[in-house]
Amino acid sequence: MYKSCEIFFMSGTGNSYRTATWMAETAKNRGIKSRLHQIFKDSDDKEEGTDLIGVVFPTHGFTAPWQVIRFTIKLPPGKGKHAFVAATRAGTRVASIPLPGMEGTAGYLIALLLMVKGYIVRGVMGLDMPSNWMSLHWGLNPENSMFIIRRAKIKADSFMETILAGNRKFKGILSLLLGLILSPISLAYLFIGRFFFAKLFFASGSCTGCGLCAKSCPIGAIKMTGGNKPRPYWTFSCESCMRCMGYCPNKAVESSHSFAIVLYFIASLPVSLYVLKSMRKFIPIEHCLFFFKITFDYIYKLISFFVAYLILSWLIRIPLFNKLCTYTTFTHLYRRYHEPDTALKDMELEEYSYDSPQKHKDG
Repeated sequence: MYKSCEIFFMSGTGNSYRTATWMAETAKNRGIKSRLHQIFKDSDDKEEGTDLIGVVFPTHGFTAPWQVIRFTIKLPPGKGKHAFVAATRAGTRVASIPLPGMEGTAGYLIALLLMVKGYIVRGVMGLDMPSNWMSLHWGLNPENSMFIIRRAKIKADSFMETILAGNRKFKGILSLLLGLILSPISLAYLFIGRFFFAKLFFASGSCTGCGLCAKSCPIGAIKMTGGNKPRPYWTFSCESCMRCMGYCPNKAVESSHSFAIVLYFIASLPVSLYVLKSMRKFIPIEHCLFFFKITFDYIYKLISFFVAYLILSWLIRIPLFNKLCTYTTFTHLYRRYHEPDTALKDMELEEYSYDSPQKHKDG
């Protein structure tokens, strides 16, 4: 049915990359010309002329990452081309019992955008891969990771076989309904939450200034600052994909839980109430008070996060302060994770061709 397939993926620790390779291999084994394209900050569309496109990405805040949303919006008109969507989600395993993650609105949001662009969506699925949000929890141990990955491959292969056979497959309806209920959390994450988490990252004293995190960041969100001893600085573009933390050779990338308390305190200050109260004396704003409050709160939070993190980035260069931050964060103790068979160099290319047989591990 299909002669060519293009799969666009966003991946931090390799979960979505590995999923995309499984799907491309399945297509290739059916004699279908297949290519993968990593979604970078300034990715250009390369799907012109293909029969089928796929979008594979991780779930962030029970929805799709902002980078994937932007990329999908920028795609040219589909003109009836077929498409599928796969959202990897945080699977885990406790006492030999697998616990599913929840993609929420992630898959169907991108599917909706594709339909608006003129694509015919043939399938949507959420796929459990090892939970990798190391800012909040330990990375899973190798045994549990491989257990989840093996199960995921079976499901990914089955989903792709169904699509390539010309059938439809839509999974995760219950997760979608729960995601709609949790949509306020998803919106808060997209507009504020991801900025908050972006400003928790810092480099411990183990950092050598090699710049690997900055060079490999798919969003280009990390800048190396400082002359003689450069250190990473995380910008507001950060999607918390965890690539920097998962692949740092010295395990120097940390997320400061103590600084999170400071940011939360700053963000919760009722500054807007005092400002709006003063504005009322000069401008009649009662009829749109809610709009002014939301706008001011948003701007205030962004500015306060930026200033506080700028100060942190200066202080973190002081060895004693760096040690204080390092030993007051749980990430210093956490096991790091990346997809076991995915090396950082595997995700460095922007395009991957599956026109001829290639050796890829199944996990």
